[in-house]
Amino acid sequence: MTKPTASTSSRIVTASGGKPKNSVRKALSLSFIQTFVSLVFTFGGVIIVSHLLTPTEIGIYSVAAGLVALIQMLRDFGVSEFLIQEEDLDEQKIRTVFTINLAIAWSLGIALFSFSGAAGRFYGDPGVADVLRVVSIVFLLLPFGVISQTLMKRELEFGKLLKIRLGESITRSCTTVGLAYAGFSYMSMAWSSVVGIVVMVAGCVVWGWQYRVKGFSLVHWKRVFGFGSNRTIADIARQVGDQSANLVIGRMLGMADTGLYSRGYGIVNMYSTAVVGAINGVAFPAFAREHRETGTAPQLFLRSLIYLTGISWPFFAAGVLLAFPIIRVLFGSQWDAAVPLMRWLCAAAVVGTLTYQCNQFLVALGHVGTVTRIELQYQLFRVGVTIMAAYYSVAAVAAVQVLVYVVATALYYQRLRSYEPLSNPQLCRRADPECRGDRDNMHCARNGCGLARAHRASHGSRTLRRDSRGLRRLAGRRAHRSAPIA
Repeated sequence: MTKPTASTSSRIVTASGGKPKNSVRKALSLSFIQTFVSLVFTFGGVIIVSHLLTPTEIGIYSVAAGLVALIQMLRDFGVSEFLIQEEDLDEQKIRTVFTINLAIAWSLGIALFSFSGAAGRFYGDPGVADVLRVVSIVFLLLPFGVISQTLMKRELEFGKLLKIRLGESITRSCTTVGLAYAGFSYMSMAWSSVVGIVVMVAGCVVWGWQYRVKGFSLVHWKRVFGFGSNRTIADIARQVGDQSANLVIGRMLGMADTGLYSRGYGIVNMYSTAVVGAINGVAFPAFAREHRETGTAPQLFLRSLIYLTGISWPFFAAGVLLAFPIIRVLFGSQWDAAVPLMRWLCAAAVVGTLTYQCNQFLVALGHVGTVTRIELQYQLFRVGVTIMAAYYSVAAVAAVQVLVYVVATALYYQRLRSYEPLSNPQLCRRADPECRGDRDNMHCARNGCGLARAHRASHGSRTLRRDSRGLRRLAGRRAHRSAPIA
């Protein structure tokens, strides 16, 4: 009889009630602790490095990091999400995922090292090639830690993940500052990435030993490839869109403008990593577990969306209003040109908050193909408008990101409205306590339920005209009823 693995046995015991499930609230608390402690070191490192390095030096690393982020999507191949959302996970599937991930990661690492020179010549700077050669080492090490971390995340073992990720983050930040101070320039960030991954793999050996992979297999390769190919296409499209600004600006406007855009986006990126990253790290396995066990994932998504917008919108609004003092105090006067870029990118993030969890929610429910189609549509639009805006200025590139997230919101909510808990009246009632759905549509029309407006935007002009006619009829009836009293 085959002995069950740590991950499968934990899942079986949890389902049978012998062992209490790891709490989502506890996991979220630990995720926030890990993220904010990491943010202190990361943010401090960014401030120090911004005073030690020039915009051109940071721009070189930003371009190389953008290329690596695109390749990273091929390396992951959706295996992490496959392991988390898979309902019937066994040892053979885990081994199959590890084998495929190892083969892909090593192939990409070798290819990245081999073609680094061509990338440097394309951008006209040998520094890009130097960064890519060093970062290629990361691809050789990642598979030995990513599977263990994914299995821990599936079981919401965020206590162990806290130790591993804090060790990696603190080591990476301290190494970056130390090497930059020692004169390694942009290479300080490249070497710190390698050191961070070594610490992460060591942490998985120490604290994630029971989740280790015990061999190789290709038994379920068709199932893994079916999921992974769809997920990889969506991830590549998303990364191409996310990195399109850095890559296009670096090619068309120069490394200095790339560095300015990177700093203008820095506050948004840090918030996305610290707050949104902490929530999404727990939300995806929680969505998948609720879908497997209770079927109440849409209700959980709606609560998460309301809480996320409640804390994100004030933050980004403050970023729009206080961009100049934030840039001047944190980064110094040499970055003043990034102030208008930060304002536009914070405004885009106000809209983008509505889509931060849509991707993961649909994947957790098994709609990988739907996510792929949506990502392809709006990311292709994003790349197109970014290239056109780059013919004008770097500020124009930042400004068009607002339009990009409006399109993304419309596409995602057109799909989400098929779930009853996410229907328009439900959104109104949950988003505004004074709203009572159809009975109180006049309140929504006057005061504006933000979530409901975003949801209605996906219905098109015909639905909007029908809603407006209904509101006018409702207003007429109320005026008629109140006439005798007047």
